[in-house]
Amino acid sequence: MKYTGTFATKEEVQILKGTLNQPYIMVGGHWPDSPQQAAHNLALKHGLPEITGYYGCDLRTGEFVSE
Repeated sequence: MKYTGTFATKEEVQILKGTLNQPYIMVGGHWPDSPQQAAHNLALKHGLPEITGYYGCDLRTGEFVSE
């Protein structure tokens, strides 16, 4: 695992933690983001480059990680 030096905000970490317990209910014809997709999308919003696969997030520190 490679730490990126880029961090989610405290609020974003709470959102990511919430996705771990979120039921998957289709709303308006679209499935919600998986926890992996949510972390990846936030990493991209923080300026990290697109990668093959997904970015993750260390929920203890808020730092985004990659493989």
